[in-house]
Amino acid sequence: MLFFRILDNTLFSAGDVKRVGWDVSEPMYIPDEYLENGEFVVMRTCHGIGDWCIISALPRLLKEKYPNCKVYVPSQKMLKSVFGNMLDTWGYGVYDASNVSYDVFQNNPYVDEFIDSMEGEIFHDHYRIYDVNNSEIPLVTQMLKFWQFKDSELLDTTPDIYFSDSDKFNVHINDMDYGYVGVSSTYGNTADTQLLVDKIKEYGDMTWMYYGEQPIEETNLSFIKDVINIKPMGLSLRQQMYLRCNAKVNVGNESGTTLWCSKYSDTYVLGNKTYGPLHGKNNEGKPRKDPFKSGNFVERINYMN
Repeated sequence: MLFFRILDNTLFSAGDVKRVGWDVSEPMYIPDEYLENGEFVVMRTCHGIGDWCIISALPRLLKEKYPNCKVYVPSQKMLKSVFGNMLDTWGYGVYDASNVSYDVFQNNPYVDEFIDSMEGEIFHDHYRIYDVNNSEIPLVTQMLKFWQFKDSELLDTTPDIYFSDSDKFNVHINDMDYGYVGVSSTYGNTADTQLLVDKIKEYGDMTWMYYGEQPIEETNLSFIKDVINIKPMGLSLRQQMYLRCNAKVNVGNESGTTLWCSKYSDTYVLGNKTYGPLHGKNNEGKPRKDPFKSGNFVERINYMN
C-alpha cells in the first residue's frame, strides 16, 4: 500500500509499504519543533463517515495535552484541493465525501477553525505507531503515540460529537425509552445476522427506531412490533446521530454511524466476518482474518463476533 505525505497542500506518494506507520518495537515520533509550533491539523486519507468519526476525539485530546495549541480541521475546499477525485471512492448515494470533516467536527468546542490550506507538513493517519501483536488498539491511540502521548493521556479515545440546536430539531425523545437499529447495505452479506437478532430480542417489546437500506419488512428484523422508520424522514446525518446518541441501546452491523455512538449509548456491533462488495471484487467473500488491523477498533463497542 502507498504511504502518503501531505506537504504544502499537495498529496505525494512516499512509496509502497507493507503497513502504514511504525511498529512499537521500532517507533518514529513527530518532530519536537512541530509540537512547539502549536498549530495542529487533524487529517485522514480515507474519507468515509466511519473513517473520520473514529478520530473525532483528537481535538479534545490535543487540547488537553497542549492547552495553548490551535487545532484545525480541513474544510470541504481543502479536501477537494488535496484529494481531488480520490474523494469519489468514499461518496455513496447522494452523500458528498468532501463534507465529511465538517459533518463530524462542526460545533466541536476543541476545533479552532476549518481551514482551506496549510503550508508545511501535515501529519495524518498514516503517521501512527501500531503493535503487530495487538490490533485492538484505536487509531486515535496509534496516531497520538506518534505525537508523543503517554498511555495516561489516552484514557478516553471514544468518538465525540457535539450537537447544535438544529441537530436536535423538533423531536421529543427525553421521556422515551427506545433502541436504535442501523443496518447498512452489507447487512446479511458479511456476517451471521442471527447474533444481531438475538441481541434485539433481549430487550423485549421496547420501541425501536430503524434505519436501513431495505424496508424492515423485507429483512429478518420484521419481528419488531413497535418500530419507527427513520430513513423516510429525510433527516440529516447529524440529526440521525442525535437520535442514536440518545437511544438506550444501539444495535447494527459495522458502519461509521454505529461506531460513533459508543460514548453515549450501549452499542453492539456485528462485525464483518467476510469482505463485502464495498471492499472490491477481488476481496468480496474472502474472510477478514484481522478486521482491526486498519485501526478501526473502537473502545466501549460490544463486538458481536
